[in-house]
Amino acid sequence: MFEEWEDFGIRCGPFGLAFAGASRVRYRSTETSHMLRVRIEAEVKKQDIKVRLVKPGLLEIEWPRSKGEEIPVE
Repeated sequence: MFEEWEDFGIRCGPFGLAFAGASRVRYRSTETSHMLRVRIEAEVKKQDIKVRLVKPGLLEIEWPRSKGEEIPVE
């Protein structure tokens, strides 16, 4: 119901109230699962994202850094 509000960065929940730009990582849970939402650059493609269980209890998510504009040096 409140997912539309979360897209604008407004959230009331276990960690209080968050506004747009305040957090790039959001957590929520249901009766049966935990969900972690990480906001990344829109240009990143699904095939570029790697997720690893490093050790029990530690999850690692990797994606490429955004590239800045290349300026030729003369």
